[in-house]
Amino acid sequence: MHLMGKLALTSIQGDILRGTERIRVIQESVIREMTRKAKKYDAINLSQGYPDYPTPESVLKEAKEAIDSGLNQYSITWGTEELRKEISEKLSSFNGLDYDPTYEVTVTCGSSESIMSTMLGLVEKGEKVLIFQPFYENYVPAVSIASAEPVFSTIGKDMSIDREDLKEKAEGGLKAILLNTPHNPTGKVFSKDDLRFLRDLCVDNEIYAITDEMYEKMIYEDKHTSLASLEGMWERTVTIGGFSKVYSVSGWRVGYSAAPKGLMKPIRKVHDYTTVCAPTPFQHGTIKALELPENFYEDMLDYYKRGRDFLYKSLKETKMDPFKPQGAYYMLADISEYGMDDIEFADYLVKEKGVAVVPGSSFYHDGGEDLVRFCFSQDIDQLKEAVERIKD
Repeated sequence: MHLMGKLALTSIQGDILRGTERIRVIQESVIREMTRKAKKYDAINLSQGYPDYPTPESVLKEAKEAIDSGLNQYSITWGTEELRKEISEKLSSFNGLDYDPTYEVTVTCGSSESIMSTMLGLVEKGEKVLIFQPFYENYVPAVSIASAEPVFSTIGKDMSIDREDLKEKAEGGLKAILLNTPHNPTGKVFSKDDLRFLRDLCVDNEIYAITDEMYEKMIYEDKHTSLASLEGMWERTVTIGGFSKVYSVSGWRVGYSAAPKGLMKPIRKVHDYTTVCAPTPFQHGTIKALELPENFYEDMLDYYKRGRDFLYKSLKETKMDPFKPQGAYYMLADISEYGMDDIEFADYLVKEKGVAVVPGSSFYHDGGEDLVRFCFSQDIDQLKEAVERIKD
C-alpha cells in the first residue's frame, strides 16, 4: 500500500476508535430500559411513547397490498416519487413551505435517522449544536456521533426560554440550533414570538436550524408554526417530520427531511450510505395516510386531549405537581414532595405500584432529578388503572 494510503487508513482507524469510545460513554436508552422493567414487573407502561390510537384500516390495507403485489425491494434511495410529492404537498398546505420533491425532500427510516443524517451531513467535528433541555434522548448521541459539541439551554418549568442565555451562546459560536416543537418531554409549543426570537438569532449569527416537528398535528389549544416559514429561515433550515406517532405506525420507520437543495445534498449522501432507503411497502401505506380526511386528525386529537386532561387532573390530586402540556402526549411532573430523586421514584413506582415512568434526569445534561415523565398515549382505561395504582 502506498505510504499516503497507509497514513490515511491509520487516521481513519484512529477516528473509528475515538468514535467507539465516544459511543461507549453515551448512556443506554433510559426509556427503553423502563420499558424492559415494565415487562419484567407486569407494569402499565407510561414510559415509552407507544401511540395507542388505532391505525386507520385503509392505511394498513395499502401496506398489505403493497407487500402482496411484490413491492418488497429497494425503493429509490430518496423515497418513492409519489410519497415525496405527497410530503411536498403536505408541507405546502399545512406548513406553508415550498420544497421541490425531486431534490429537496428525502424519505428516511424514521425521523431519528433524519436527525442523524442531518448531523453527519452538515455539522463538522468540534462545531457546536445548541439543544434545549429537557431533550428527546436521541439528540445528544446524534451530535456526539457527529463529533460535534452539544451545548444546552434550559426550558423553565414555566415553559419559558432563557433569551439572554441563548443570545450569549449564539454569539459565542453555534453551527446549528436543534428545535423540537411541539416539544418532548415538556409538551411546550414554541410560540410565534419564541420562533421570531430564534429566527433573529439564526439570521444574525449565520446559524442553521434543524427542526423536529414530529408532533405537529398534536397541538391542543394553538396552531403549529414551522420555523422555516419565517422570513429568512427557509434557506437555513432542515425541517424534519415523520408518521410514527400521528398514524400509530412507530414500527414502520418512515420519516422525512426537507431542506434547500444545497443543504439536502450532503444529508442525502449520509442517508444513502447508512440506510439506503425506508421500507418500501410502508412508504406506500404512508401515502394513503397523507390522504386521510381532516376529521381523522380531529378525532385523534380529541382522544389524546381526554387522556391529557384526565392525567393532569388526577396527578394534581397527589403530591405530584404536573405541568399541563400544550402539545404531544407527554407530561412532566414534579416529585419533590416524595423525598426521593427521580431514579428512586421511578424504580419504586414500577416495582411496587406497577406503573412505569421515565426519570427526569434522563432528559437533562444537568438537572431533572425532581421530575418524572408520564406518557398519556395509552387508552383511557389504562390511564385510569395506572392512576388507581399510583393513588393506592
